Amino acid sequence: SALAAAAAPARAAAPYAVLSSNADHYRTALAGFEEAWGSSVPYALLGQEAVPPGAVVVAFGSRAARKAWPSDSLLVTCLAPGARPEREGGVLRADLLPEPALLVERLRRLLPRLKVLRVLWSSADEAEDVAAIAAEAREHGIEVRSERIAEPDDLPDALRGFENDADAFWLMPDPALVNARNFAILREFAAARREPFLAPTQGLAGKGATATLAASFRDVGRAAAEALKTRLAGADDLALIHPDTLRVVVNAESAARTGLDLKGARDVDEVLK
Repeated sequence: SALAAAAAPARAAAPYAVLSSNADHYRTALAGFEEAWGSSVPYALLGQEAVPPGAVVVAFGSRAARKAWPSDSLLVTCLAPGARPEREGGVLRADLLPEPALLVERLRRLLPRLKVLRVLWSSADEAEDVAAIAAEAREHGIEVRSERIAEPDDLPDALRGFENDADAFWLMPDPALVNARNFAILREFAAARREPFLAPTQGLAGKGATATLAASFRDVGRAAAEALKTRLAGADDLALIHPDTLRVVVNAESAARTGLDLKGARDVDEVLK
């Protein structure tokens, strides 16, 4: 198969990391990857790389993940939400999100009365993950209102058209949608509607989201390395891995503004005052 053909030459090769930029979160994920891999790996910034023939390319960030890497390489994508490389086979994706079952369980513990969850997303590549979360939520009696914002600039108009019919909203890790302008708009929307703003990325609670339910960047990198080991050991059908850890961090000020009841929440790892 194309998948096996792409994976075969990579088994004997060492990983070569390519970072979309010099951002701290990519560096942190790379450090986690190296921890789990058991040694340091050569790396370069996108545009400065010199990938050896047959290497396993570990792409940190969506820009690196979308580059047209050699067809005989095995491509591992990390911290690249929504990036689905245009190639047949030979891709191992380390998702930023945990398994839907773990995510929904922690959502229920944070919001025991959660019945309707609004999910905001933009990129068509996110559709599969949104559907998986919705299916898991249904198993727990939670209805998901899927709200696709096809053009991120349309967010204000879209928000004005929403019914006041959700208990909280979850923002998918969608880089096109989550820019500084839209994040500020979502903070104000959450406060005006008293609808908790739940985000999937480490650090966003500190910027004003009501809460984050997120794996650390280091743990996502570790998950990528562990999955790569499994893939190189012969699991050619392994194409997607989720981090198995999740920390819940609540912003106390935002919780008060959006109606999140901290006294009723369970299993909160950290509260930011």
